[in-house]
Amino acid sequence: MLKKIVIIFLVGLCLWNLTKLPYIILFDINDMTDAYARHGLEGSINLGHWIDGYHGGKLKSPSINFLAVHAVIGITVLIMMAMSLVKTELRRKYGLTFFLFAILLGLHTLPAALLMDSTFKRYLFSGTCITVIGAAIFGLFVLRNYERYQPSSEKYLLIAYSLITLGAYGAGFAEFFQIGKNIVNYVKTNVWPEYGDLPDKLYGHTWFDTIPEIVGLAVFVLWILIIWIIIPVKLYRTSKPDTLKE
Repeated sequence: MLKKIVIIFLVGLCLWNLTKLPYIILFDINDMTDAYARHGLEGSINLGHWIDGYHGGKLKSPSINFLAVHAVIGITVLIMMAMSLVKTELRRKYGLTFFLFAILLGLHTLPAALLMDSTFKRYLFSGTCITVIGAAIFGLFVLRNYERYQPSSEKYLLIAYSLITLGAYGAGFAEFFQIGKNIVNYVKTNVWPEYGDLPDKLYGHTWFDTIPEIVGLAVFVLWILIIWIIIPVKLYRTSKPDTLKE
């Protein structure tokens, strides 16, 4: 039962973030003409377009080089975790890929985590990134020494997978907590909280902004094309039983 609940939450967060992708990609195109975009990039960008007057906390990092790339890598990691819960043998079979993706996710998120406003949030999110990277390195070590640590190898892999998943889900927890606070405020006052009419003061001046946006866009498009489409189709075809008769 617990496994099913976890899978539902993982898939739910992935679907939630998928709905953001069109708005994230269009954000820079619309930022001078769209009234919502002029307020600055927000984590719950989908709600900002679905609900009139809704605004959330502003992000410092850019829409393409950070948020779009972060979303597709994070979704991939969470889906791979969900698949490993459905079929335990996939945990070892695709463990190398999962852990490398997790390291990439942690490294990509760390510069944004270090920009958090409060000291508590900087330590929390930076620590989460480091934990994800550390758990992935531990997982790679277990894979390399799988036979040596039997019969506990699967348990160690599950621990690594779980720590990574908890870290990858962390931003989702924070986002939904903020959405909940905003809803409570709206119920009490009939007004959505305001977060200012301008982007965050650091927006456009982060490490991610030193990289041409075409780089992030290329990573985003190639990730979807290769990781989400080409490789799954190829794996499906190679695993499909041959039903042709001689």
